[in-house]
Amino acid sequence: MVGRLRGSVTYTTLPDSELDTLLAKLVEEEASVSRRRAALHQRIEFVHAGGGASADLSADQLETLQASERGLSNRRLILHQQIDDLRAERSRRLLLPSAG
Repeated sequence: MVGRLRGSVTYTTLPDSELDTLLAKLVEEEASVSRRRAALHQRIEFVHAGGGASADLSADQLETLQASERGLSNRRLILHQQIDDLRAERSRRLLLPSAG
């Protein structure tokens, strides 16, 4: 997804201000996803350690929590890639001022 946004717009076509705004938004979203993921890890550890009501319920809880964690992990990876791409574009513009 290097240099790409939704549709056919690329990072290289964004004005500097929009690039910075998008980068800040994605960094904020990544931090939020990371906090939610950390909280899920704590809940998974609690259920895994026997903190659930019964063994059957705990197994179901654990499966649900782990599925949620996988979803958040995937979203976090996508955000990291987008953030890296935007930072690379910003760096490119700083190194080649006429490019932005």
